[in-house]
Amino acid sequence: MKITKLFPFFNPLIICLFFIIFLYSNNLGEDIEFIEILSLFTIGALFSYLILAISMLILKSINKASFFSSISLFLFFSYGYFYELFNEIIFLKEISRHRYIIPIVAILFLYILFRIIKSRKKFIIFHKIFFISFLSLTIINSLMILNHDLGPSRPITEDIKIEINTKDNLPDVYHLILDMYPDEDILRTRFGFDNNGFINELNSLGFKKENLKVNYEHRFIMPSITNMKHFYGADEDEKNYMNETYFSFDKSVEAHIAKKLGYEVIEISTIDDNFFSSIFGDFSKIFLRTSMLSIVDDSPLPIHNLWLSKKQRHFQENLNKLSKIHENSEMTWVYFYSTPPHPPFIFNSDGPKEFNNDDYNKFIINDIKSISTKENYIEQLKYVNKVTLETIREILKNSSNSIIIIHSDHGIHGVDHGIKNYSDDITVNDDGNISEEVFQERFSTMSFIYTPDNCIDNQDRIKTNINIISTLFRKCFDLEIPDNEDTKYWNPYKTKELIKINKFSTK
Repeated sequence: MKITKLFPFFNPLIICLFFIIFLYSNNLGEDIEFIEILSLFTIGALFSYLILAISMLILKSINKASFFSSISLFLFFSYGYFYELFNEIIFLKEISRHRYIIPIVAILFLYILFRIIKSRKKFIIFHKIFFISFLSLTIINSLMILNHDLGPSRPITEDIKIEINTKDNLPDVYHLILDMYPDEDILRTRFGFDNNGFINELNSLGFKKENLKVNYEHRFIMPSITNMKHFYGADEDEKNYMNETYFSFDKSVEAHIAKKLGYEVIEISTIDDNFFSSIFGDFSKIFLRTSMLSIVDDSPLPIHNLWLSKKQRHFQENLNKLSKIHENSEMTWVYFYSTPPHPPFIFNSDGPKEFNNDDYNKFIINDIKSISTKENYIEQLKYVNKVTLETIREILKNSSNSIIIIHSDHGIHGVDHGIKNYSDDITVNDDGNISEEVFQERFSTMSFIYTPDNCIDNQDRIKTNINIISTLFRKCFDLEIPDNEDTKYWNPYKTKELIKINKFSTK
């Protein structure tokens, strides 16, 4: 049998493989497990052959079925790319909505199916061209992957050359992060909300307020804090490793030193970006977002409310874990990352929201300027304030010797600007010039520190959050760990470029 006769059977598979390999090759350096790639390909292959089988039942011809299924799979797997592309074209933005695009795609599907049924062609040439084209593209992207260092990134913990003497009876340490929690000035000016109740309560418990600025605009923030190292100027191995710590605190320099001090490291995280992320890994989530399944993630279907309810339970369960850490007989170093108050809005000020089929709750950046969005954000913030204080009181009640650091990863974004692609549409010029209004919104955060023996006192002025943990180790554990420069960088979402912020514009 000539191999060309097998092309109709191979085409659906090679299309699925290409889109997976293409996405992988464009995310080199990210923490992607091979088993996730393999699992995704297995599911994708089964789905592709299911489409081929259904097409066979309709068209009664392998050549026609392969032609139709190949076109269908191409449209299915590329849908998300075209959707985003149309959103980038100014004159297409207003009509780039699923409710407009899906009917067009459906009509296109039906038209193609009708023409294939009526056609007497065997589409032999098509199968050859299609297979060779997608095989070539797959090979090219595979070579890019193979050319990249796929081995494990070099742990930056190998570079740590500090004297660490383990001691007994060290205080438990709680490192708490509340996502997208701005400072009180931004809450007052942008939301009309007075947060002094929360601040005064923390002050009464002995917390010291820090007026910290973040060093990076988004994803690089937490890895730079927990690794006490700037992304700017780091080599690729270091960057890859720090990116891995975004999802695994246990790999970070902070966790490494804590273990050397004799602590048991405990990570509690509520990171869960969307419906898909609660079922699939991060790479699979992105892949599904590039396909036609993005419709599911963007649509007001009741299934989202299952996810939202799960997030509610997850948050409350994690808070319960946090409040009971003191029952652990070992010295503990706790890393707690909370998605709330960051949207979606799943809590009212007094507790979990009740959802119904019409209650789909989705955070859209260019809607944040709306009154309802601001109100929802503040309602959730109030609840986070309430349960955070309750948890802190529980910790201090049972372990007053604990060290507690509480801060945000970054501030708010686009409150009064209505900018969709906030990081990409607001640029920093070559001189590092940025709007002061934008800077204050994004880079100003909530931050408090509690140390029972005042090892970090009012004289220790921490300016940016990259130096929180280094100051803690130096002042409270007598470790020779230097601070980093308090420089700040803007990094657009769509690029890996880091632009140093030097000054502000008044525009």
